[in-house]
Amino acid sequence: MGGVKYFNPDGGFDEYLYHQVGDTITAPNGVQGKVINKNDDPSDETFHDSLPLYSNTSEVYFKRSDQPPHEIEQARIYIDRKAALDFDWGHAHGSHEKGVVHVQEWHYNRKGEWARKKGERGLSNEEISRYGELLKLANPNVKLR
Repeated sequence: MGGVKYFNPDGGFDEYLYHQVGDTITAPNGVQGKVINKNDDPSDETFHDSLPLYSNTSEVYFKRSDQPPHEIEQARIYIDRKAALDFDWGHAHGSHEKGVVHVQEWHYNRKGEWARKKGERGLSNEEISRYGELLKLANPNVKLR
């Protein structure tokens, strides 16, 4: 789990920047996600600002809020180990109020950098079908629409 600098396309990383906190969350459809935190916080009492751009083996990583009670507030979806979608609900964005999932997609920008697209959208029916139960297990207060 980490950034492009440590990413090994054949698998793993040269250096791991994050670690798993708690058990893996598994939805009834088999989709799994892991709550992670940066390695520079061995006590897991502080929280990071972002999730890694690359995953090791997980399709979904979760981020906890830095505000008590530190509920999960974001999920990042990875395709071929690279960030593809961010599901955020810890803040309002556009027409989406806090607590309601909004999606931000990743793409190559004009500079050729992997970055989040501007703007947001709601979850598609397919995304709700695949990830909805997992999101509810991670944070029972999340609203899918």
